[in-house]
Amino acid sequence: MTTTEIRTCPPHQIELSFTLLSVALLAGIVEAILQAARALEEGGASPSAIAVQGAIRLAIYGAVYALAVAMRRGSNPARLTLLVGLGTVGIGSLVIEPAAWLLSANGFDVADLTVASTLIGLARTVHLIAVVTGLGLLLGAGARRYFAR
Repeated sequence: MTTTEIRTCPPHQIELSFTLLSVALLAGIVEAILQAARALEEGGASPSAIAVQGAIRLAIYGAVYALAVAMRRGSNPARLTLLVGLGTVGIGSLVIEPAAWLLSANGFDVADLTVASTLIGLARTVHLIAVVTGLGLLLGAGARRYFAR
């Protein structure tokens, strides 16, 4: 006798969480490209250093996407890994740099804004909002029921 696993479609909040985490990854990719272009333009980093940093980000983003796919399919360990990893290191990495810049002696002056810095800030803001909202959806009652099965 064979046993067949019946898969249920993920609830709406899980689908929305997956979509938001995908948006966050895309925003992160956009930000990385903009940061790399700015660094090359300003001579702030060598092309090889940028390539290494890009490869590291790509590996991390690939792992996060794989976890998000597994989470969408009902993997509670993937859900918990996303909650802990993105909820600590992920959000921290998005917040620390701008917070340090704002708290530095340089302060903030609208006159210092460039098109590149504005686009980078916008991409990071989208990234942060999508991560926080996507993770929040994984904590709801419907999500807990879905992953308890």
